Amino acid sequence: MPDNKHDISPIVLAAGSSSRFGGPKLMQPLTGDRGAICVLSQALQPWLTSFPDVWVVVPPEHKALRAQVEQELDAADRIHWLACDQSASGMGHSLAFGVAQTAQADAWLIGLGDMPDIHASTLQSLAEKLASGHALIAPVHAGKRGHPVGFNAQFRQPLMACQGDQGARQIVQDHMDQLVTLDVDDAGVLFDIDTVADWQRRESAFAAP
Repeated sequence: MPDNKHDISPIVLAAGSSSRFGGPKLMQPLTGDRGAICVLSQALQPWLTSFPDVWVVVPPEHKALRAQVEQELDAADRIHWLACDQSASGMGHSLAFGVAQTAQADAWLIGLGDMPDIHASTLQSLAEKLASGHALIAPVHAGKRGHPVGFNAQFRQPLMACQGDQGARQIVQDHMDQLVTLDVDDAGVLFDIDTVADWQRRESAFAAP
């Protein structure tokens, strides 16, 4: 496991309302190499492989989700739970809260708790790019830009000012001249679970020979 070079804080946003899923999607069981564990546990595994510590932004009513993840993953002491009181106002508020709680960092790699199939090697490569001095980094697969996205310290204040449902999308759009993309053989950077159909498709794909 690499060190957090240049003090990179990995943040996973897991405070959404799951409205399109119709229930707490991050607690939904999902098949993986370790059997059926919940979506968030699946998503956190590569982060915990890649970093000594991971910060997870959750809603205030997160106790059941936290208990499930800590039961399923043997890494409870390395997961730092950040309960965001304003999470219902949108992803931007959760992102801003996570960055504010780790404001001492030199850079942030920001991912989503409903993306269960990102490779640890992808996270490590993105972290290395950030550590080498790039200001803004994102993975690309099959010509499409995905997640997570890395930001260096110059974006500290803009990240902490994020609001609403857009997350950091506008920041990226406003600084495309600084964006470095990393081509990865990792379809997981494009796949998230928003609906029951997404979950069913992912389960079917995993079960296929």
